[in-house]
Amino acid sequence: MRFALRWIVVLGLLVVGLAARGEPAREVVQLTNAFRAERGLAALEISPALEAAAEAHGRDMAQRGFFGHAGSDGSSVGARVKRQGYRFCIVAENIAKGQRDARAVMRSWIGSKGHLRNLTLPKAREIGVIRQRGDIWVMVLATRMGGC
Repeated sequence: MRFALRWIVVLGLLVVGLAARGEPAREVVQLTNAFRAERGLAALEISPALEAAAEAHGRDMAQRGFFGHAGSDGSSVGARVKRQGYRFCIVAENIAKGQRDARAVMRSWIGSKGHLRNLTLPKAREIGVIRQRGDIWVMVLATRMGGC
């Protein structure tokens, strides 16, 4: 009985930890959609495939100690998205490092011409955002093939 109770507590903490880990990324999605709405652009839907591509790249950067758009294997954002089975006609990626919260990372991206362009892609329809340890942020925006 005691053993089972310990496992319930451990699993509960794990679930809370996973939920907390996702909250900053969800806030980035909300802030992105609010920012886009102010400019008359469509809201973006969360895509599990884009989240998986973002997660893989963020984990790669954190584990291998680098920061950049090319993966440690030389992969592009497009290649990483295709690995998730997502066929796209538009794909873009924003990355950031060091920002401690969603508002800070959004300020950083809005203040960068290239990142701002990605945030305001008129034909973008889906999004995946993650925050990895070391305050590494990865956002992938895309539109599925046939949606452009």
